[in-house]
Amino acid sequence: MASLAVEATVTLVELVSSLILKEINQKKDVKADINRIMNTLKTMQAFLSDRGGTHGNQLLQDQVCQIRDFAYDVEDAFDEYMFQVPYHEHTHKITKFAHGVAQFGPRWKALHGMSSRFKEIRNDIENFKDFDSLRAGNTSSGEGGSSGLWSEDHLAHNFDSDIGGFEGHVERIRDQLLSGEPRLSTISIVGLPGSGKTVLAKQVYECKRVQGHFEFRAWAHVSRSLKLDEVLRSILTQFFPGIGGSVFINEVAMREILNKYVQQQRFLVVLDDIWRMQDWELIVNVFQNGSSGSRILFTSRDSNVGASCVEYPIYVHELNGLPWKKASSLFCKKAFRSCNGICPPELEDWSEKIIKKCEGLPLAVIAAGNLLSGKRQIPYEWKKLHDSLGDNLPVMGIILLPSYEDLPSYLRSCFLYFSIFPEDYSIQRQRLIRLWIAEGLVKEARNTSLEEVAENYLNKLVQRNLVHVTARDIDGRVRSCRVLNLVHDFIIAKAVEENFVRSASKRSSLSQGRIRRLSAQTEICTNVELSETLGHVRSVFMFGRGKFSNLEFFRLLKVLDMQGAPLEDFPIDIVKLVLLKYLSLRETNVKTVPKSIKKLSLLETLDLKQTSVTWLPGSIFRLHLLRHLLVYKYDVKNDVTFDGAKGVEMHSGRGALSNIQKLSLVKATTELIQKLDAMIHLRKLGLINLKSEDGRRVCGSIQKMEHLSTLDLRADSGDYLELDHIQIKPGFEVLQHLYLTGQLQMLPRWVSSLQSLIKVGLKGSRSHINPLPALQALPNLMELDMVDAFTGQKLEFLMNTFRRLKILQIEKFRELSMVAVEVGAMPALEKLTFCKCDKLNMLPLGIDMLTRLQELLLCDMNGQFIDRLRKNSEDRNWVSHVRVIRSYTLGQGELWFPQNLS
Repeated sequence: MASLAVEATVTLVELVSSLILKEINQKKDVKADINRIMNTLKTMQAFLSDRGGTHGNQLLQDQVCQIRDFAYDVEDAFDEYMFQVPYHEHTHKITKFAHGVAQFGPRWKALHGMSSRFKEIRNDIENFKDFDSLRAGNTSSGEGGSSGLWSEDHLAHNFDSDIGGFEGHVERIRDQLLSGEPRLSTISIVGLPGSGKTVLAKQVYECKRVQGHFEFRAWAHVSRSLKLDEVLRSILTQFFPGIGGSVFINEVAMREILNKYVQQQRFLVVLDDIWRMQDWELIVNVFQNGSSGSRILFTSRDSNVGASCVEYPIYVHELNGLPWKKASSLFCKKAFRSCNGICPPELEDWSEKIIKKCEGLPLAVIAAGNLLSGKRQIPYEWKKLHDSLGDNLPVMGIILLPSYEDLPSYLRSCFLYFSIFPEDYSIQRQRLIRLWIAEGLVKEARNTSLEEVAENYLNKLVQRNLVHVTARDIDGRVRSCRVLNLVHDFIIAKAVEENFVRSASKRSSLSQGRIRRLSAQTEICTNVELSETLGHVRSVFMFGRGKFSNLEFFRLLKVLDMQGAPLEDFPIDIVKLVLLKYLSLRETNVKTVPKSIKKLSLLETLDLKQTSVTWLPGSIFRLHLLRHLLVYKYDVKNDVTFDGAKGVEMHSGRGALSNIQKLSLVKATTELIQKLDAMIHLRKLGLINLKSEDGRRVCGSIQKMEHLSTLDLRADSGDYLELDHIQIKPGFEVLQHLYLTGQLQMLPRWVSSLQSLIKVGLKGSRSHINPLPALQALPNLMELDMVDAFTGQKLEFLMNTFRRLKILQIEKFRELSMVAVEVGAMPALEKLTFCKCDKLNMLPLGIDMLTRLQELLLCDMNGQFIDRLRKNSEDRNWVSHVRVIRSYTLGQGELWFPQNLS
């Protein structure tokens, strides 16, 4: 709906109004115009919210498009003003006064232009033939949402219930239903739409052993809009099939009947498609006096609901799609019925591609198979279907639409944002969050940073099983994510409907409509031709090897993401894009940044990670709104090296990065250290070339950073890290990641007080004092990487220490000859790495007690150590429980040669 455009414009009006508040207050007619525009926009928001969907209603679709254009007009007027009078923040009164005098004429001219444009827009709106009905709140037209569409439950019941692939789940759920647990127990099945939740529940429900175990059984579909009386009536008519539904007159009477009988008989109730916790609570309260052995089994698209409504985690069954063999078998069974489910050789390639695109979703696999069973069995036909699979499988749209419509508007925009990225594209959490913030999709919340709010948005989309997590950090946070292929097809269709994004891969589409976001996706190194018609674009993305012919056309641009583009030099046109908030040149060959970068006064993110930039101009300090400055480059020759990141030097300059949250990695020059005092909002700080004499000053600045989550300090070559000058305060306890590179007499005393610490990296400490006693009691430590950190001969992991440690790496402990693990130490350890410990000839004593150890990696370890791990060796039994054991040897060309010892 156009509500997304209207909501974005309301946010923009509020933001720009706050930036030019003084000018607005001095020009009352402009202030009045802005207030009227805001009221009109909010009226439009209410209208769109009441109208619901636009399915099958051309009149309503036309109204929506007109409203969206009005919102775009308002946004353009504000951005045009900001472009003509760029925002500047001054630290000195004299320069502020001088700038005000110089901008007096242009500012008033721009304000007058904006006011005139607002009047024109107001006239256009007043002439909009449906505006009177908007103000009157008349919402009689429109068909509202998708209530008439089939549900996933209905679709699933029309497919075969004997779909293979769920045997393991069926057996576990059946055993839980039939267990001797005396209390009323709840079991949940969760997964994304189309994953087969209903099919699995149906297989369990129809199991003969289950049927014979319960005196009463009932299946009820709940749906997005819970009608409790209908659900209860459905359950009662199944409990007592001989009694007509008219007997169950009202909710109170039905509650009384259920309360009477559930105490006496053992029952099973399946609740299909629970959407919200409050719906669950309303239903389950009716059964709280259930007799011993009764069970409730429910399905949900929301993982949070599925986990919150059960007593034990083992009662949550998560569906992530069928295994490849099961999906292939199911597809062939449907597509090749006339051939007994056997795929002809000439179609094997396209069959595999179609199955892969379905990503194991049973309903998608079945729908694709059924569709293809009626097609000619030639590769050309199957290629055509593969290339437009989302359009040809309306079943997926039917299943996904309720989940999409159930999203609040702020989550809907964030979900649609995935349509910008290519299919199968996995995006890093932090990049996604920074983009959402730059786009204005994240709303401010009290005592919470925008980044934290945005991460909460992402977690909600993951919980609703609309976004798929491709990797997690060690503490469980999302590291990267994507949407599944058919979900991607669905949101691309929605994005076109919303005019949310346009792809530059389709030349014809670039000349149509007012494009807000442009996604250029090309695998070949070519120029993407642009024209003046793209002046309305606000966000531009380059995927692949393409280039833009002229960035100057994007005069009102706010987001420019050219990660991985074939750039050798910083595009000078960029500094003319004065509204830019987000600039990423990550993974390009750009080598320098011009001094004129200071013109981008609204810039919030500058991502130069993995570029060839080695220094930044002093004018960078004039970017007072900058939140994220990422400028380091990994130069790693092999994947075992602990650390190969290189930072940059920031030249001296006036100003202060007072809003900066991420600064990494930069050289610790004298001037930068002086400026650290003003960077109190930092959440990540990475300094290189730190001198020992600067330790006290740096520690003093760090103490003021109450939100600091990641600290990465690297000493100048051969120098000591002097870090004992930090006095721990309550705010400093949020530190979660600590990396120290450089010589240490001993680990700083304050480290053992960091209760939130998750990951510690120590490199080059070369301390004769064992670091383990300072770390062993940290309650949340999950990963410990140590390289050349200890010169002693023995490491002892004492009883009941390192309780949550999952990953341990020990590298270049040249004198180490013995490692001992006492009973109860590292009970959660999953991965253990030894690298270049020349004198370590024997396995850790007690390694057999690390029962959760799954992976043992050895890099350039001596032959005697390796021999103890070989099959048939006398020590082999100590590691018989370890699933993966690999040894890597560094050979010529600094390449690692693996050897499997599993």
